[in-house]
Amino acid sequence: MDLEVERILKRFSEAMKDGGISKMAPLVKAERRRVECVTVHVAVTGTPRVGKSVFINSVMDFKDGTADAAPTDPTQQVAKPASYRRPGDPCCMFWELPNIEGVSFSPDGYLKALEVDRYVGFFILSSSRFTWEAVALANELRRIGKQVYFVRTNIDLDTHGYKNKEFAEDALRAVTADCFDHLDIEYAITHYFCVSCHDTERFDFMACIQALQNSSPPLQKHALLLSLYYLANKIELKNSLKELIPVSAIYSCIIDPVPVERLPYQANISFLHKEICFYRTVLGLDYQALNKSARLIGQPTFVLSDEIQTRLARELTEKAVSEELLRWTEKNVLVSPRNTKWLPLLETLPGRQISGASTIRLLDAMLEQFMDDAYRIQRKIAEILRGD
Repeated sequence: MDLEVERILKRFSEAMKDGGISKMAPLVKAERRRVECVTVHVAVTGTPRVGKSVFINSVMDFKDGTADAAPTDPTQQVAKPASYRRPGDPCCMFWELPNIEGVSFSPDGYLKALEVDRYVGFFILSSSRFTWEAVALANELRRIGKQVYFVRTNIDLDTHGYKNKEFAEDALRAVTADCFDHLDIEYAITHYFCVSCHDTERFDFMACIQALQNSSPPLQKHALLLSLYYLANKIELKNSLKELIPVSAIYSCIIDPVPVERLPYQANISFLHKEICFYRTVLGLDYQALNKSARLIGQPTFVLSDEIQTRLARELTEKAVSEELLRWTEKNVLVSPRNTKWLPLLETLPGRQISGASTIRLLDAMLEQFMDDAYRIQRKIAEILRGD
């Protein structure tokens, strides 16, 4: 994934040469803010009563009927695009679009009424066969370069066709054959998913969200991975976070650093604590995620939390972060090969190379160790479900 890290490094280095820390510090803040403020817009449309609102609520992890959730009353149909996002998370917005139906339907006219350029992808939902309106809309979206995902809902009520290629092709055939002739069938098949809108753990629900994440441009993919981390591939998520570790390390070294007991340089421990807390959350190691997983398998939370071996995943305090950073500083371990390009810039920091390199190594180690903990929890869940 290209998160423009090479260009970020070049800008940081030039700023340090031109004006030192005083010129680089505002740039470091700006780069963090730029990446964090990327907002991804995703559209959901289809024929009436196919589960668009329920699909959005499941994607956003909303409970039906809550204040932030999309209304699921079938009598309520949106007349204009309605947006939904998780509280406190501006990075990802799902939009429910008006229904596509009727003999007078025109994909060009439909899209002209929308700000179509802002959407990174379109989910087109159907509970049975995809209609000519759906195919016509897909054709137009593909023509203007938009990603389209065909989602067959209510598959839990009709599982005989799940994962059957011939059934999938039949489900994608439009009412009018001449319209279907213009649809790229290979593209459609690889972008076709069977879901139960009420259950993200079954069928293709996670796969269709991961397809959106993987086909989005790098910065948008990063935002989608972080916003919808509970539906993301954990390896993709970890690798995306790893790319920005050097930026986080430099932030800790030059933005509001404070003296730390026994540490030969200053560091922003509060920032590092928040960063590692975030790692723990997105990899499913916080109490809320463990409690939810434990309930699903009918076990007390400690059965899963006992699988966690990393100290900072179990006891995450600022004091513990300080002690862990001191440990990596005393080890003076080299950074990973992919981060060696940062070493010349790290040498110019107030704590010189040891401050930035130790912080990079700390964050890198936490992601790796948290990932190992997440795998142990997955294995434990699998054992319990098998009855081992």
